[in-house]
Amino acid sequence: MVSLPEAAKRAMQAGAEVSRFLYAHPEITARLPQSYRLVVLLLDDPEALGWALGQGKAAEGPVIYALVREGRVEGLLTPEGPVALGRAA
Repeated sequence: MVSLPEAAKRAMQAGAEVSRFLYAHPEITARLPQSYRLVVLLLDDPEALGWALGQGKAAEGPVIYALVREGRVEGLLTPEGPVALGRAA
């Protein structure tokens, strides 16, 4: 069995929160590519942030970076640029 670093576990837990956020806001999801790799950047967790940045390098297809601070989605970065969240976040 593969053991994940604690930083990876924290990033994945935040990824579940980002997924819930996207599910709750289809108007934002509609502006994202049909297929993409989600990389969660925990802005207040340097160790998890470093781990996640390494994951984006190995991705196939477009990468969407979700910026998360204190458990809150603060932004989404796509290859075309940032996605405005407005009041959704």
